[in-house]
Amino acid sequence: MTKKGFLLVCLVAGIFAASTLGAEEFFTANDLAPAQIVANKAFGNFVIFARSDKGVTIEAMSAPRVAADGEVFNNRIKLNGGGAADYRSIHFTAAGAAEVVVYANSSSKTDARPLAIVKVADGTVVAELVATPDDEKNAGTAKASLPGAGEYVLYSKSSGINIYMILIK
Repeated sequence: MTKKGFLLVCLVAGIFAASTLGAEEFFTANDLAPAQIVANKAFGNFVIFARSDKGVTIEAMSAPRVAADGEVFNNRIKLNGGGAADYRSIHFTAAGAAEVVVYANSSSKTDARPLAIVKVADGTVVAELVATPDDEKNAGTAKASLPGAGEYVLYSKSSGINIYMILIK
């Protein structure tokens, strides 16, 4: 193989590898500094929606939470209560039909709480997930299918939920 041929093969392989890397997107609290969010704040493809009277807290935890798949979380995004599309929520976009995995727990030690995923364009509820009670050891996981490209919003339908990570596959 010539040097030019080798370089072409490497370039094509690199482009293929780069395109497959973008197949998953994630937003993890582990990458965030502690903060009180009181206005909309973007983190790449994800935006936390908050208001001064309906804020969101990013904080370190005293004990890590471990998911069944081995993911370990040291920080959390506290939704601090029930939300809606315009506050105490996390917006994200999907390039097409995808699976979303939400790592989360209820802020309660005894009560599971509902988490909604809604398509922003028309308000369609795509999924209602369950955030399991926080036993201070395990991170719960819930999965849903996104029907297609578009902007989605994730929020608690009632009380506090702690989000550790959102993974779009």
